[in-house]
Amino acid sequence: MVSNPEKVLVLCVDRDDDVGVKTGIKGPIVGRDRNVEAASRLAMADPSEADANAIFGAVKVYDEMLKELSEDSLLIATVTGSNKSEFLADREIIRQMSEITKDFRPDMIILVSDGADDERVIPLLSRFSNTISIRRVLVQQSREMEDMYFLLKRYLEKLFENPKNRAIAFGIPGVILFLGALFYVLNIQRYFYAGAGLLIGLILLDKAFDISRRVQSAIGYFGGSLGLISFIGGLSGLTISIILMYNEAIYLIRNYPFEILLPKLLQDFSLHIAISLSIMFWGSFLEKFQKKSKDAFERLFGAIAMMTIWPILQYTSLYLLGTISLQSFIFFEISIILFLIALFFLTLHLGWRKFGGLTQ
Repeated sequence: MVSNPEKVLVLCVDRDDDVGVKTGIKGPIVGRDRNVEAASRLAMADPSEADANAIFGAVKVYDEMLKELSEDSLLIATVTGSNKSEFLADREIIRQMSEITKDFRPDMIILVSDGADDERVIPLLSRFSNTISIRRVLVQQSREMEDMYFLLKRYLEKLFENPKNRAIAFGIPGVILFLGALFYVLNIQRYFYAGAGLLIGLILLDKAFDISRRVQSAIGYFGGSLGLISFIGGLSGLTISIILMYNEAIYLIRNYPFEILLPKLLQDFSLHIAISLSIMFWGSFLEKFQKKSKDAFERLFGAIAMMTIWPILQYTSLYLLGTISLQSFIFFEISIILFLIALFFLTLHLGWRKFGGLTQ
């Protein structure tokens, strides 16, 4: 025995409180006999539990240290944390360490650890002793596998905590499985890969260019319920026009020369397209006008400007068919541009004149 021994605490840390959860034993567990009992009960409850081996390892270190230190200078203890959160676990470990060191202030702590997770408490232990030694107990696993496990665990925790990441991680496989089952029921399995590829492609494009946020921002531009109804109505009309254009294009390709395809489509559908685009703005204009917002005349400008698409496309089709000259076409386009500029300043003037003293 040494004549003037230092005080040594052989410590085992069960950060996620496996001992408490699986055996009902509450920490701190102080003394050799209590630690042997806790480790035995934990091993009986779960033979694969690494914390049981760590506690037995701490008992072994304690027995070896008894050859050099007296029982009064040596103490073995296991502190338990919490399985609810890291914050609660750290707070509980500090509380139990304060309880232990109230009567036994160690000059040195020998931490017997079963892996990287328990060793994260070393900064917490440093407030109770300046000297901390680590003894690692590994059972059928390597340090690299242990560190990889906790790295993977940390990333998975972040994945589950973030709703957007969780939606992608589970939403994409869920939708693909749903499409697979649906296509099987409808007996159209041959379209499954195309559908899944389209879905994944759209999601990747959305993530790359933030399309969903831009769409939400664009929809929000059109205002409340009336503006949204007007926007949806105009969008529906535009969609119908595109479908009808496609059907007519198929008919024209089969029965007429290819040169008249674009002019004919512009002639037949320019009015439909212009009206549909204009309708998108009218509901928002009425809403903003009722609220006496200067933005109302910005929407009015948009609604009227969309209608100019009709004569622009009509004159474009006439030029492509050779009905009008290039000079006439350019003159008309310049006239439209000048009209839009004048319309812009007129609506801007009306907005400031009527609602200039009010906020938007």
